[in-house]
Parts: sequence; structure tokens; C-alpha cells
Amino acid sequence: MAEGARGYVLGADPAELERLNVQAAYYRPATEDALRRGGLGPGMHVLDLGCGNGGVTFVAAELVGPDGSVHGVDAASEPLAQATSAAARGRLATVTFEQADLLTYEPAQSVDALIGRLVLMYLPEPAAVVRRLAEKVTPGGLVLFQDFAMTSARQQPETEEFRVTLERVLQAFTGAGFPTEMGYGLGRVLRAAGLPEPQMSMAARWEEGPDAMAYRILAEVTRTLLPVMTRLGVATAAEVDIDTLESRLRRAAAEAGSGVGAPLLVTAWTRRAP
Repeated sequence: MAEGARGYVLGADPAELERLNVQAAYYRPATEDALRRGGLGPGMHVLDLGCGNGGVTFVAAELVGPDGSVHGVDAASEPLAQATSAAARGRLATVTFEQADLLTYEPAQSVDALIGRLVLMYLPEPAAVVRRLAEKVTPGGLVLFQDFAMTSARQQPETEEFRVTLERVLQAFTGAGFPTEMGYGLGRVLRAAGLPEPQMSMAARWEEGPDAMAYRILAEVTRTLLPVMTRLGVATAAEVDIDTLESRLRRAAAEAGSGVGAPLLVTAWTRRAP
């Protein structure tokens, strides 16, 4: 969750934190695979930027093992409290968390890897932040970020309920001043930060049937964005009817026999020059 000139549009109430948990579970395989491909491994010391409630932090901790460490940094206290509690329950001594403004945060020591998922889209000048923090990455160390290409979400056959709901989400993000396609722009961000040419990949899940997790994710992000939608005139609360939205999405999918995929998660990674 990024703090800066534009703020964080999704908030940090209990419903939003639970949505983040569901989203983290949905995208965990894609994130773990990307971290492995980027070279995150045993013994590495990692900085997780915009860590939220630890969805990426805990994956990284598993990969670096007991000889490594992961330090998560976020601007919001609520997700950090949840992440800290989860680390304590799991007795993860290699994981620590810190609250800080990402625009001014200065790591206390160098790290072997700088990572972040769904954070750069909320920063007013993401390349400047990456450039500054990459200075704390050891020569040859990993810099890896992930973000959404939101318009890539698909349902086939597409139902009217899905189309309208996705359009409202996209309009809310755009109207609030946040990019919906930051994933596709990650390479430009890393190059603008002065880093070597990155490698990039895309990943998502495709689910068949009305029980797909993607419908819950879409409904809950709509719930979180509803105040933004009403303020911007995207839709009224009555038009959205948020308490029935998920069931309507599932019912329409069942009637159409639809499959669905949430947005592609794009990864860009590179190594700091020796």
C-alpha cells in the first residue's frame, strides 16, 4: 500500500484486508514462480516494498529460508499489524515489518533483492523511488516488481454482468488518477530508474464454472471502490447493489457456461549492474 501524492485508493478496512488475503492466495503461484525465475533463493536478504499484509513477504521468506531475511515496508498500519501477527503465529524470525512513507523511506542496510507487488501504480513517480532504493541493492542483486494489466481480465463467453462490473472498476481507477496498465509499463519504469534491460513475463489463472475465485475478487474490489464510483458518477450504490453482486456474477456465469480469468500479473526483473 503506497503513500504519496495520490494516496491509496483501496483503503485498509477489515473487508479490504480480507480481499487482499484472497487476492494473495489467487496470485501466489504466479508470484512464487516469478521470484524463482528472477533468482530469489536461499540466504538472500530481501526488501519487500509496499508489502501490505505480507502476501509476497511470506512467499519470499520461504524461498530465502532460515539463512535469509525479508523486511516488509508499508505506509499503512492496519495491514502491517495483520502481517506482524501472522509472522508471530508462524514463528518466522527471519521476517520483519516497518511502517514508513515509501516516497522517503531509506533502508538501514543493503539488501540482495528489492521486490514489490501492486505498489508502483500507486506512486506518483515510481521510477524515482525504484532508482533511489535500488542504490541499496548489492551489485548484481535482484530488482523485481509485479503489477496488473487490468484490462486483460476476461470472461468467455462474456456476460453483461461481468462486462459492466469490470468497466466500472476500470473507470474508478482511471477516474481516481491511477494507471490500470502499470504491468505493461514495468519495463519502462525499471529502465527509467537506470537499471539494466529487464526480462518480463505474464501469468494468470483460468477458472471454469460459477465457483471461480475471480468472481469474489471482482465483487470485493467493487465493494472497496464503491465510494469512489459514486463520487465520480461511475455508478450509484443502487445500480451496483453490492451485497448481491457476487451471486449475480456467479449466476450469470452458470447460465452462460463461462470461464474467467482475473487480470494478468506482469513481472519485470533485472539485476543491478556489478
